[in-house]
Amino acid sequence: MLGDKIGILTVNLGTIVFVIALSHLVYMTFNWQTLAERAHRIAKESPSLAADARRMTFPPSFWSMICASLGFASLLIVQAKPLRELGFGGVLGTVVAFVCAYLMYPAFLRWAVPRKSKFVEAEPKHAFWSRRFALLSLGVILLTIGLGFGLTKVNTDPSLLDYFKPNQPLRDGLEFVDRTGGCNPLTLVVSASNGNRLNTDDAYKKMWTLHGALENQKQIGTVISLPTLLAEGDRTPFSFLISYEKMMEIMEQPKYARVAKSFVTEDRREAAFMVRMIEAHRTKYRVDVVDDLRAVCRKYGFKADLVGGIYYLQGRLAKLVAESLVTGLFWLNLLFVVIAWIVARSVRVAVAMIVSLTLVPLSMLGGIGWFHVPVDIISAPATNVCIGIAIDSMIHLVFGVRRAQRDGKKGWDAWVTGREEQWRGIVYSDVIIAAGFAIFVLSDFPPTQRFGLVVLAGCIIDILANLFVLPLLGGARLKKPA
Repeated sequence: MLGDKIGILTVNLGTIVFVIALSHLVYMTFNWQTLAERAHRIAKESPSLAADARRMTFPPSFWSMICASLGFASLLIVQAKPLRELGFGGVLGTVVAFVCAYLMYPAFLRWAVPRKSKFVEAEPKHAFWSRRFALLSLGVILLTIGLGFGLTKVNTDPSLLDYFKPNQPLRDGLEFVDRTGGCNPLTLVVSASNGNRLNTDDAYKKMWTLHGALENQKQIGTVISLPTLLAEGDRTPFSFLISYEKMMEIMEQPKYARVAKSFVTEDRREAAFMVRMIEAHRTKYRVDVVDDLRAVCRKYGFKADLVGGIYYLQGRLAKLVAESLVTGLFWLNLLFVVIAWIVARSVRVAVAMIVSLTLVPLSMLGGIGWFHVPVDIISAPATNVCIGIAIDSMIHLVFGVRRAQRDGKKGWDAWVTGREEQWRGIVYSDVIIAAGFAIFVLSDFPPTQRFGLVVLAGCIIDILANLFVLPLLGGARLKKPA
């Protein structure tokens, strides 16, 4: 209706919005179950509990929706258009998911009867959640710090081969083409540094020298250029009687498929070098490789006026993804600082929320770097998604702590009560979300697989950060009582 097209990222937006809506439903369901246990209404019809569960869940869900919307909105200010499209669709979908969850689901809860299953009876008791888990939390923090050193190894400019599964016909074909001359096209349009025309003997020799220099670059496979056409023309009998200008005019004729028009302009001041770039074993970013090629052109008396082709497009897109990743995470974390203060109403709790949230992107991106997982434009938003999930869990937990404080609990006891009340929502919500994104692992498209795997790992970090690190930092006694 809004006229936006389905892009390479927005195609997965339906799944993302589905799991966002599911999060609201999970928390409302478990709060409904908790209220039934407190009121001793298990296995009894309790229509009023649905309204109570909705009132109990609405404030944290509202702030979670705000955070998720801001998270997607942070993508609207980045330069990569596919990420902006995801940002717009995400904001719209987050609001729709919230509205649908609270307008439709309570009616179903009114019809349901709360029951206690054997699985629920086997859940951890109060004594378990009373523990501080200091060693576990310390281990999570140290592990995150260790993973954080992998940030310098993050590859946001993956090889073209990484977009396709190994041992498949398409990948095998690309690898063969790459080995035999390069599989990624790049075009350099050059002109003489002194502004001279390129139809002279001297220009021909200089272009041949540049042609050879380009072929000697390890990132380049095959080069086709104006000098190769002219050299082919030189092989014909009596070609020495024809000037290079006349040879170009002949090659512009229809019977020669006007081949010269693809390599030199009519004013003879610019010529094209068509290059096939090698993707395997590339160690530099594509934009840096192109800068090196520009330097080679300058070294041999030419300047690269234009650079184009799939290779350079991918390089620019990779640079935009890297910049968008940094920009999006910066604004998302900055906005969360404000919301954490509003929700927590305590400096210590707000700081604990910020530190715990920082564990998520640090460990995810660091782990991606250590395990050499390519970060492409499709898998890049996975970190933002996991931060949104973590924020959702944090807000629900902190609201649970605040309810315990209103009931007279203080300090660590309030955190124990809040954690005992909300742990099921946090765990089951993350598990369901992880299961939803795990569907992407079944895809035949590696970037989509990586997106699902990264979110899956992020959900595990979310659970550890929210249920163990956050309570320890936000509520544990700093000193033991004398």
